[in-house]
Amino acid sequence: MSDRDTSTDDRRTRKRDRPKRSLTKSLARIVLLLAVFLVIVKVGGCADRLFFYPIRGDYAAHPQADEVWFENEGRELHGWWFPARDPDDLSERAVTPAPTIVFCHGNAFNIKRHTAFMDWLPAQGFNVFLFDYRSYGMSDKGPLHRDGLIHDAEAAIDYVFSRDDIDPDRVGLYGMSLGGTIGIAAAAEDDRIAATCSLATFSTWESVAGDFVPVLGPWLISDGRNAVDSVAALRDRPLLLIHGTDDRIVSYRHAPLIRDAAQAAGVDVELLTIEGAGHIGWVQTHPEMRDAIGAFFDRTIGAGAMPDDEADAHTSNADG
Repeated sequence: MSDRDTSTDDRRTRKRDRPKRSLTKSLARIVLLLAVFLVIVKVGGCADRLFFYPIRGDYAAHPQADEVWFENEGRELHGWWFPARDPDDLSERAVTPAPTIVFCHGNAFNIKRHTAFMDWLPAQGFNVFLFDYRSYGMSDKGPLHRDGLIHDAEAAIDYVFSRDDIDPDRVGLYGMSLGGTIGIAAAAEDDRIAATCSLATFSTWESVAGDFVPVLGPWLISDGRNAVDSVAALRDRPLLLIHGTDDRIVSYRHAPLIRDAAQAAGVDVELLTIEGAGHIGWVQTHPEMRDAIGAFFDRTIGAGAMPDDEADAHTSNADG
């Protein structure tokens, strides 16, 4: 073979290799850009915001509730106060200071769509304060992140204790779904909350993200304010966990993890497992969940929690 033929073959080889090298460089650039993007998403907390789906809008006050405005971090937050009803005449308000439940709702919509998850409690003798976090419903807009929502829940608790028509020794907290994690964190930091009920919530922010986006989801979500960590601060205050086995939004697997963390910290915790119950539909399909919530608060902050002589005194005051 002549030198000319060899040179021609070399040029052909280089031409064939050139596209491969270009493709390799392009792929490397794409991988690098993707890595940079993912780091920005993680550091900036962008992925965390995917937990929140607020619906804004003006709407009329609930016919059985008082409209409430309260402040947190310079923002006006909106809520509904459902007064306890007289058990002998549900059209009338209870006369004596009744036990009160602060309700932290889930990640989507606003208070207008969440009344179904608490509307039986006033008839059982409980005041219920249902409120919207920042950027939800009629509340002022604000940055959506877990610390902010926990602070809003803490402000809602402060508002309840500012009222002179409550019994400050009988205030509980009830949270559902994301509101369960928010509520546990807020209750854990406030000894005034005597009892907490958490329904269908998740153990950690990272792990529930991993349920939907394996591997990448947990890595993108920031750490902190997890229910499995917050529960320890409840100490001797009772905690009821309720979860359905057919929950397709927050897997049932999270409930035992929270229970185990609570037990390890010496918390008075109970896990109620509801066979066949889903994430939201339980309101219509599993009335025993409603009964369990009412019974829990009755024995922890309601009439069942008071000594007999004190309960008799409350009854006498109501009759008078």
